[in-house]
Amino acid sequence: MVMHKVSATPREAGVVQAMLLMLAALLPIMGTLTMLPVMPILFGHFAAQPHAQLLVPMIITLPAVSMALLAPLAGMVGDRLSRRRLLIAATGVYAVFGLLPVMLDDLHTILLARLVMGIADAFILTTANALIGDYFAGEARSKWLAVQSGMGSVLSTLIVLGAGLLGTLGWYGPIYLYALAIPVFIGLCLFTAEPALRHRADNIADEKGVAFPRRKMAAIGLITLGSAILYFLEPLQISLVFSQLGLTSSSQIGIATAMAGVGVPLGAWLYGRSAKQRIDRQFLLFYAIFGFGLLFIAVARNPLAGVAAGFVAQIGNGMLIPLMLAWMMKTLPAPHRATGIGIWHTFFFLGMFISPVLMNLLNGVTGSLQHSLLWFALLTLAIAGMTGIASARMGGRRALAR
Repeated sequence: MVMHKVSATPREAGVVQAMLLMLAALLPIMGTLTMLPVMPILFGHFAAQPHAQLLVPMIITLPAVSMALLAPLAGMVGDRLSRRRLLIAATGVYAVFGLLPVMLDDLHTILLARLVMGIADAFILTTANALIGDYFAGEARSKWLAVQSGMGSVLSTLIVLGAGLLGTLGWYGPIYLYALAIPVFIGLCLFTAEPALRHRADNIADEKGVAFPRRKMAAIGLITLGSAILYFLEPLQISLVFSQLGLTSSSQIGIATAMAGVGVPLGAWLYGRSAKQRIDRQFLLFYAIFGFGLLFIAVARNPLAGVAAGFVAQIGNGMLIPLMLAWMMKTLPAPHRATGIGIWHTFFFLGMFISPVLMNLLNGVTGSLQHSLLWFALLTLAIAGMTGIASARMGGRRALAR
């Protein structure tokens, strides 16, 4: 494939471009978190509408399902057209349809607006992360992916708190947070440019030289799925654990969860420190830390111990997403980067849906949430042990080859 220099970059990509792309990548996360604090208000407001008990939860789940299903398609489009222009267009659509429900009061019309916003989410996720890979390489890329993970945790907490405060205005209050997409849209228009090295659309048909690495992507997808199932155990189950450990009010559980979540930026920092290590050693570190975190959660007997255990597990979680994204960006050729990121997001969100299902099934066998977490902890530590053995053998072979 012929590669062409595109003279669209007036300056080297730096902090401004990285921050804009990271903020854009956080918009889809905001899309699902924002309405959580007002769920009871939503049920009350739309109670008179037909099938409200079924349709109201879809206000939250519809964007996430759209992302999971459409991310690969969005990635394929991103590999064939201008990723920057797609990101700008998707961010604009996100802002318009995200804010639109403020002017609506029909549940079906609101769900249609949320569906369109979810489609925009899929394009934002794939193109924003692909552009981080286009703009930065090596240590710089690892650094910004780590910053993105840490910043995402902090902003997610602030978004939930802000949405709760805006919920005092009514069910529509948190929707005003989607206006944050407007300055991101303006910033992307003014301060970003098409990456300096991109293939032209008329040469996409000639992909014999750079074929999509199906086997590598399949391996990445399977590892992502398994890791995501484990990853979501802590965030999806920790509130129930805190409840069983004696925390009774939602505010107490929220504070305890936020305290444990401080581990995520620490994990992102730890990933940045280990980014030069081989990928097998990075995965070993993730599985070991997260496995011990789950183990500590399983044996915790009071809220303080639960917070400390959740903190350890979240350190591991803070490592996983930047680790996986950096590995994928390094493994996949640039012309297929957005497609790969789209497929990766599908496996990751699939893990989010499977994780609670497996937990419920295991709870039926063990009879206790903490006993089920103990089994998952032992499984995670076993994976860490096998990864360590494989890593040691790889290191031994390389030493003999010298």
